[in-house]
Amino acid sequence: MSDEGTVFTARLGLPHLDATTYDDLLVDSFGVLGLAPGDAGETWLTGRGADGRLALWAVRDDDPVARTHSLEGVDALWATPVLDAGTDLMVSCHLAEGSWTLRAHGLESALAGQPPLLRDLPLCGSPDTALVLGCPEKEHLVVAGRLGDSGTAAAWALGDDDWRRIHLAPAPTLLTSVAYAWGGRHTWIGGVADGRASVHELLPLPFRGPLRSAAVHIPALELVALPDGGGRPLVLVDDIAGELPVLVAAMSRGNRLCWHDGTEWKAYPAPDGPVRAACAADGAIHVLIGNAAWSIEDPTLA
Repeated sequence: MSDEGTVFTARLGLPHLDATTYDDLLVDSFGVLGLAPGDAGETWLTGRGADGRLALWAVRDDDPVARTHSLEGVDALWATPVLDAGTDLMVSCHLAEGSWTLRAHGLESALAGQPPLLRDLPLCGSPDTALVLGCPEKEHLVVAGRLGDSGTAAAWALGDDDWRRIHLAPAPTLLTSVAYAWGGRHTWIGGVADGRASVHELLPLPFRGPLRSAAVHIPALELVALPDGGGRPLVLVDDIAGELPVLVAAMSRGNRLCWHDGTEWKAYPAPDGPVRAACAADGAIHVLIGNAAWSIEDPTLA
């Protein structure tokens, strides 16, 4: 989103490609709330338009005109499009009497104002600070953050007929990121445990009880508790090709991009600023730091 509230999109690559600006698409000060791949080369975007109403837009890089769909029927304050094993979904957050809840909808049913798919999940705080999620290609949708009745750090996966709790041990104190390997081979959940970086991998789904996970061995990275300007102390890079996660850590000596080269863990300095998101695309890793994208050739492909 530009300073004037105009929405634009740009495919990530090295070098960065030209952006497509949608002059007829203006959003309020909250900007674009979420995005996900759509059908037939489209990109789905959610946000509040200049009129303050929540909407879903379908945009294309080669077309400056966006298709608009109202989300007034879901009666939400926040919403984002997502995928679940290739199925179009919508996640929305609602505020009633000071309490937030999280809901999952089929995309078409959300546009039609129909009920959510599953029960509500309590959310302890606003979605901007209390919720992280990924956009899987072939795996189950995972949401993490201050979720559930206790409000402690927790992760849940979208099941066929209910949310399923993910068992995380050792238990993290904060969950800050969800990422998937390319092709749906791995699902990772990142956060903080006792001030250090913590990553768990979701294991194959059991038939009963909580879903299982395994702690991933990573370096003992001491993270800053509250990065300057907001952002997250740990962000996992989404859609990487390797078998181990790639992370962006906010540390006292600055941001670091960390990866395993097959023999040992390595780190590379990243620009200062609040780390918000990261993904791999077209042979490069792209990190959203503040309002700017920093890109570097993917070191895991060397």
